[in-house]
Amino acid sequence: MPRCRPTLLPTELRAPAAVVAGLAAGVLGVLGVRYAGDDAPGRVDGNVDRAVDALPGQRLASLVVVFGNPAFVATAAVALALLCLVRRRFRMAALALGGPGLTGLLTTFGKPVVDRTIGRGDGLAFPSGHTGGATSLALVVTLLIAAELGLRPAATSGLAGLAAVLAGGAVGTGMVVIGSHYPTDVIGGFCAATAAVLAVALVLDATVRQRAPAAT
Repeated sequence: MPRCRPTLLPTELRAPAAVVAGLAAGVLGVLGVRYAGDDAPGRVDGNVDRAVDALPGQRLASLVVVFGNPAFVATAAVALALLCLVRRRFRMAALALGGPGLTGLLTTFGKPVVDRTIGRGDGLAFPSGHTGGATSLALVVTLLIAAELGLRPAATSGLAGLAAVLAGGAVGTGMVVIGSHYPTDVIGGFCAATAAVLAVALVLDATVRQRAPAAT
């Protein structure tokens, strides 16, 4: 039977996770600078918008945005954390709260800093909080399951990547369909979640490595 790992990420994935987190943060920063103060779609947004408009299931796409709603994400994160605490998985509980929490801070406070607007009401758009919330929750759930089951590095990375893309892509597409975000806002939200969740996991795992010598 597989056993729960003492760390959230397999040892072999720590360096790749740090690289991915850094790249995601870099893309977030570049897009933030590029679209700072903008109030119109860019060239990439226009091309992706046309592709999204051609997709079937527009009604369904507009309904899945609820899974990125801040209230839903917060409730799910707290429920996950409580479940982890009951099982005495304290590091997992910290990830369940810290990953979506940091993502929420990045997307919430990032919007007025970038000051990109959309629609008649000039709503702040970059980065997408709904996309970030859904992506962070999917990543956290997958990492928790992988750690609990002691999955191998390839399975952990594959499942985490697939879950993040599916959840973030579905919610992000819905946000574009209903006109609340530009496609590049969705990319920004996805990158914010990826960087935040992996950074929290790496920091929590670093505490395990620091304590290990003292325990032996």
